[in-house]
Amino acid sequence: MYPRLMHLYGPIWIYSYGTMIALGFLLFLLFAYQHPTRKRLMSTEQFFNTLFVGFLSGIIGGRLLFVITHLDTFVGNWIEIFFPWEGGFTLLGGIVGVVIAVPLYVQRIGIPILQVLDIAALYAPLMQAIARFGCLFAGCCYGSLVLQPTTWNSITFSDPAGFAPCGVPLYPTQIYMSIASLFIFFLMIGLSKIKYLKPGQLIFSYLLVENFARFAVDFWRGDREFMYYLLVYTKNEVSLSQPQVLSLVFCCIAFIGLLWTTARHHHIDA
Repeated sequence: MYPRLMHLYGPIWIYSYGTMIALGFLLFLLFAYQHPTRKRLMSTEQFFNTLFVGFLSGIIGGRLLFVITHLDTFVGNWIEIFFPWEGGFTLLGGIVGVVIAVPLYVQRIGIPILQVLDIAALYAPLMQAIARFGCLFAGCCYGSLVLQPTTWNSITFSDPAGFAPCGVPLYPTQIYMSIASLFIFFLMIGLSKIKYLKPGQLIFSYLLVENFARFAVDFWRGDREFMYYLLVYTKNEVSLSQPQVLSLVFCCIAFIGLLWTTARHHHIDA
């Protein structure tokens, strides 16, 4: 694929990975800013301050989880830990970073936390669907080897500057996740039309389905870090990866949160 889009000067490049994340973030910003609930809850200044906190915490969380689960990638070149624009980001870590930092900030400025997170849940999947194409171009989050490749179930990378192995057919897991995120986006839009929607139902629904999608697609990932002491025994032995274990944990938390918000008595207009 194309991990680098344009050369500017010397070692400075415009990377496809960072470009797609920026594009997704700009669409998120546009839709969230225009949302009527946002206008009712917070001023423009408060919105952009919250957005900055969310963006920064998402980048830090996503990069941190990637580094933790791919430490061998940075051995001998630790400085690249601080170059996230070159590729290497875990959306699960980004979500965790946002879910931790944004509520703390929003609570500090006296704005209802769950309603703000519900707005984020509407448009975060669209941002992720676009960002996954950055993963595709950079070759990160690549799939495992396809033993019987066809034109629709495999992709072959050829640029050695990317993260993916070159010259072998791999499952296009980046596209799988992008399609899943797009489906989740339309699902969230549909749920937001429910008449008696309660604060928090959107964010916990989003976290539930997003983590389930990550858990499912991860079986086709080629960069998995296995946790061999956690095994699923079916006809064949299957190991769970670290992100899959985390996804299951967050699915449980999201499900409990969804039950809690559903049991609450008051509702809002999304």
